[in-house]
Amino acid sequence: MLRRLRVKPAMTVYGLFLVTISCLLVSCEKEIEFNGEQSDPRLVINSLVGPGQRVEACVSKSYFFLDTSDTSTPEDVVVSLYVNDNLVGEMTPFVDTVWEYYGMDDYRLITSFYNDYCPQEGDVVKIKASANGFEDAEGETSPLPNAVDFQYDMEVLEWHADHYFPYFSESGVPEGDSVLHIDGSLELSIKITDPNPGKLDYFRLIQDKRQRNDKGDNWYYISFDYDDPIFGVGVTENDIIDVSDLDTRPEGVFTDVLFDGTSYRIKLKIGFDINIEDDVDLDVIRVPFLVEHLTREYYLYLNTCDQGDMALQIWAEPIQTYSNVTHGYGIVAGWAVDTLWMPLPLTQPE
Repeated sequence: MLRRLRVKPAMTVYGLFLVTISCLLVSCEKEIEFNGEQSDPRLVINSLVGPGQRVEACVSKSYFFLDTSDTSTPEDVVVSLYVNDNLVGEMTPFVDTVWEYYGMDDYRLITSFYNDYCPQEGDVVKIKASANGFEDAEGETSPLPNAVDFQYDMEVLEWHADHYFPYFSESGVPEGDSVLHIDGSLELSIKITDPNPGKLDYFRLIQDKRQRNDKGDNWYYISFDYDDPIFGVGVTENDIIDVSDLDTRPEGVFTDVLFDGTSYRIKLKIGFDINIEDDVDLDVIRVPFLVEHLTREYYLYLNTCDQGDMALQIWAEPIQTYSNVTHGYGIVAGWAVDTLWMPLPLTQPE
């Protein structure tokens, strides 16, 4: 017998939507036998190489999703460093072990290796790992990039300060002393000049929101709140043209496809918030903004990581994280970092 569903006038579309969702959520558990192909563990190499810095790498192993999660490094692994296809030597494990946090108080041991050799701009770095029971894995950077010249200017948009007495004692604050709270907003404009006209370059602008500055035994935590950045191409030193279709990614990852051979300007509106003691020297507090010149493989890796973070996983197709490690997993990439240590406006603007 067919029954016709009648919807009373009082029942809104929203109510009907809730009923539908409720029906979808009522389900039974069912065991499904896995009939796919089981993949064997592979070596995992992760390394970020910069000109003038010693080479470091984390080496671990993958595991099949139905097996016990074990990413520990094989005990007999040998890690070798090559620069421009010439063997530099083996890489040495750190004396101090490295524990990676996986959430829910789950820490896993990942062995890190180093070699004191410092490659230079233009060098191609390759890292190879070998262990019994695994295929040899290796990853190679593009030619290491050069640092980027940039200029900046800052305008304070808002500023205010007040004192408060902490209800609970705070680290470094004597009992009974007040704490100075400063917050406000500023606009930061950074102009980047393309270092390699005629070549596609990749960049990232980033600031560590967890930045801590210390004086003696005390640490000061600065919190930041970003508005959406305003992107533009600098045609002349003072002109800014807004470009809505510029190839940008979260965390300020972008290419020079639209400003090759010229300059590029980014404007950021930033809110800041900090609690400090009254007697602290405000001049010691600086905030690092990093202008990173990336190799292509690092750009692709960051790009796919951002896509995976942004995807609504319950509906979206899974995002395959970019890897350039053959017969294994991971990323071996290069970058050059130029750092701007910007003073915060912690005193009343004149």
